[in-house]
Amino acid sequence: MNGLSLTTKILKGMETSSSLGMFARDTGGCLSAKLAISRSKDEAKEITFAELTESALFYFSAPLLAKSSSKLFAKLYGIDRNLISQPLKNIQETSKNNIKKIKSAKLGQITSVFGLILPIVFAIAPIRNFLTYSNNGKEEFVSVVGLKDNNDKSKHKEAKEKALNLSKKLIGVSLTSLAISSSILLGMKNNKFYNKIEPFITKFVKTFEFTKNNDLKLSHYGAFIYPVSIASYFYASRDKYEKQENVRRFATTVPLLFFGEKVIEKPIYKVFDKIFNTKVAENGTIKTYNEILKLPEKLQSQYLKSKNYAYALTFLINTMAIAFGVGLLNRISTKKRYEREQQQKQNTFVC
Repeated sequence: MNGLSLTTKILKGMETSSSLGMFARDTGGCLSAKLAISRSKDEAKEITFAELTESALFYFSAPLLAKSSSKLFAKLYGIDRNLISQPLKNIQETSKNNIKKIKSAKLGQITSVFGLILPIVFAIAPIRNFLTYSNNGKEEFVSVVGLKDNNDKSKHKEAKEKALNLSKKLIGVSLTSLAISSSILLGMKNNKFYNKIEPFITKFVKTFEFTKNNDLKLSHYGAFIYPVSIASYFYASRDKYEKQENVRRFATTVPLLFFGEKVIEKPIYKVFDKIFNTKVAENGTIKTYNEILKLPEKLQSQYLKSKNYAYALTFLINTMAIAFGVGLLNRISTKKRYEREQQQKQNTFVC
């Protein structure tokens, strides 16, 4: 590893599914692209706050909570904590009672972690609005992006009240979700109840259990976090212009998040395989950095160059270019619509 170039070390870290790698990849790419075309200082501040907070919450809070909750539920059910960290399919057959405890502990871990995280995820966009609103009184999105002049700091008190009310609601939601989870876990002690819901529990745990390192799988984002995050942005939309920008943004980025990289990466890898005379993309699969480092030393340098160029270009297109393109589209479309509607109002007034 010490003999690898700095570029290879960076890209290898970004390729992993670790929290740090995903944070660097997604935040670095999206944040820099969005800031490059931000329309005002207020919008730049909002983008920075939302991107950093979302990424830190997405990639670090869940692993930390999963790790601490695994200790809690291992102690609660009297089982080895390592069993909670192992994929259910890899756990050797043991007594029915032990399997029941493992599934219960895993279920408790999943529901408690997301029961705490999801309300916080939902709060990000409203808090972003609150920070802008309380600072300069800008309540409309068109004011935040500099299309409309509106600055009323007298609304500071009103902004605080709104934030306080939202906080109370989110705390209530979190406590309710934890109470429901606790009720299910208590009910599972009854064998009849457990036998009825066991197939659902098994399927749920296998789908959403955490990795050995307590990291999140993409399925966790797709099923839990991203829908809540998207709902948050629409809930916090300050006017119709921001709502339309959110529609364009998520209609493009969500499909690309789950499918975009797979669509564009293979053609890109094939191009660089041809240039460097390598076979990084072979038989429908793409070699990882770890797989390349297991090749004979004579091939490693050539394969790493091919991999670096292909991986970097895929990242540039699917993350940075898309974020920049969607932001630019929103910027142009919103400005044209706002100016057109303002002109229509003036014409109506004159008539």
